[in-house]
Amino acid sequence: MEEAVVRTVSRQVAALTKARERRRALDAARDEQDRRVEEATAEALVALEVRREAEQGLQAATATLGETLRALLAEDVSAERAAALLELDTAEVRRLTKMTERPAATPARPVATESS
Repeated sequence: MEEAVVRTVSRQVAALTKARERRRALDAARDEQDRRVEEATAEALVALEVRREAEQGLQAATATLGETLRALLAEDVSAERAAALLELDTAEVRRLTKMTERPAATPARPVATESS
């Protein structure tokens, strides 16, 4: 009977050792996947920041271009001529001058108050 107990304990130890090895292999695979996910996430976060900066730069350049085009038009240069000078489509010149127009400042009106 003692021999059976020894075999059972020996099998349990062997099974436990095998289970630990398998868990370690799975843990290593999960750790590798986690590392890849973290690297991809970090790369995406950097790309989003670069994109945000590029969008801000594009907006600033578009505003400057619109202001400059309006200055050309104010010099009695037609939209067609401005387009030809800049090798742009006339519709694009018109779109840029309208898109970047700033609304006229509205004079503030005094707020009516009840007098005592």
